[in-house]
Amino acid sequence: MLTIDDLNVRFDGQPVLEDVSLSLDEGLIGCLIGPSGCGKTTLLRLVAGFLAPDRGRIALHGDAVTGDRLLVPAEQRRVGMVFQDIALFPHLDVAANIGFGLNRWTPDQRRARVEELLNLVGLPGMGGRYPHQLSGGQQQRVALARALAPKPRLLLLDEPFSALDAELREQISRDVRAILLKEGITALFVTHDQNEAFAIADRVGVMHAGRLAQWDTPYRIYHRPRTRFVADFIGRSSFIPGTVTTEGRVETCLGVFAGNLPDGAAPGDRVDVMIRPDDILHNDDSPRTARVVDRAFRGAHMLYTLELDGGVRVPCMAPSHHAHPVGGRIGIELEMDHLVTFTPVGPGTP
Repeated sequence: MLTIDDLNVRFDGQPVLEDVSLSLDEGLIGCLIGPSGCGKTTLLRLVAGFLAPDRGRIALHGDAVTGDRLLVPAEQRRVGMVFQDIALFPHLDVAANIGFGLNRWTPDQRRARVEELLNLVGLPGMGGRYPHQLSGGQQQRVALARALAPKPRLLLLDEPFSALDAELREQISRDVRAILLKEGITALFVTHDQNEAFAIADRVGVMHAGRLAQWDTPYRIYHRPRTRFVADFIGRSSFIPGTVTTEGRVETCLGVFAGNLPDGAAPGDRVDVMIRPDDILHNDDSPRTARVVDRAFRGAHMLYTLELDGGVRVPCMAPSHHAHPVGGRIGIELEMDHLVTFTPVGPGTP
């Protein structure tokens, strides 16, 4: 459905996007995450047709919309967009807001489509209400219905849930995914919320300084990060030092592990091994212990920061009904299904 090849953009001579390439199959939901200023929204606006790239190609369903001396206007791309600012028309009721882009449809077709969408987004019988009479979540559903009304080839969403509280945002995210799947709509999101990205997306792109660091499934983004930036940015991780002993094996303070190593790594080389909170399990019967240096209550779980005997600190997610005090020691065991290693960061390395 969506293909982006070697996209480059500069503003006032400064690179904003560099060599960005990705593809999104029809019916899938993609999500772009990354720190502020990394180029996520710019990429969305390029796909929508609100900006033109300096170099590169964008194609929808195999049809190029940008390229050499080509720039298809936004209104001809059949791309819908839901903005961070919902921007419903306050003087129009819900039905008129949803049907706003259906001017070329007959009145009967427009009424039928609006009624279909009201049912789809869970607002049956509310077409006569005005935006100020709706909750934030209901307004967001109307904005989604308005974007879906003309049956776009692709739907773009720029942080659409950022103004909602956390609980409502989680519910709306699940509902929107269900709606898009039911409609068979391909969609590309931008969000700052990693949990939202993992909950809603089939493919996740992590952006950094205008480049796409990794475009992959949520599982692989979390468990198989390709760069140290992705490993640092996604979830919570720490790195423990290790030494390559033989091909594919690393010795650390937590034991010897086998797996993929940095290109060119040879016996005797130092590497950093990524540790996720779910790699360290709390087990009071384990002979290996660590000292609790910090803890954060997360409801059903407690996120501990533990210090190993060698001084290395690692995260550990454990059930919160065992609330161990800071300064105490707890038994731990390692459950690492795969080894993720990186070349150690040296002085002055970003």
